[in-house]
Amino acid sequence: MDLFVLAADLDIVNALEGLLSRPGDLGIRGVAFAVQRHPGRDSGCRTGSVEYLRPYLNRYDRALIVFDRHGCGDNRPRQDIQRYVEDGLARNGWERRAKAIVIDPELEAWTWNTSPAVSRILGWGNQYPALRRWLDGQELWPRGRSKPPDPKKAMREAMQNKRVQRSPRRFSRLAKDVDFNGCQDPAFNELRQTLQAWFPPEAAA
Repeated sequence: MDLFVLAADLDIVNALEGLLSRPGDLGIRGVAFAVQRHPGRDSGCRTGSVEYLRPYLNRYDRALIVFDRHGCGDNRPRQDIQRYVEDGLARNGWERRAKAIVIDPELEAWTWNTSPAVSRILGWGNQYPALRRWLDGQELWPRGRSKPPDPKKAMREAMQNKRVQRSPRRFSRLAKDVDFNGCQDPAFNELRQTLQAWFPPEAAA
């Protein structure tokens, strides 16, 4: 099979499944993939990826490990944490076939862009400007910043304001519906570039 994805929690599982269901938008060919959650969550992905992925070494062409920097137990820059995980996998047979993506600080950072789907899915209907003004007024997303300083808190408060219940499936909807071409998050763009390098679009016949 093409790709095995090891994720830290159900939110990331749903997000990755949603993203990989949109190969054309990602700029890749269709991919046969499986996504599983590590029982040790973020810290488990950081320290236990080698052991978890060992049974899949010869069954999958590529592997992705995706987890949040917040909660992983390592305060180094996300690039250093990624190299730590990738070096361990390389020593255990994956060589250049595995990539770690560390989201800084956490998955909710991928939520915040100007796509109108964001406001709809968070319960604000088609009122993205109203959502943006409210977040600014609550000091959750000051003007001039590319994303909220605490993305998880901003998402939680925006949903609570509209009495919308939080659910991992909401990340699936966001991943399937949001236009992410304007996303500025470094981890997301690194994920997309990695997938494009591994699974380029098939040439037209």
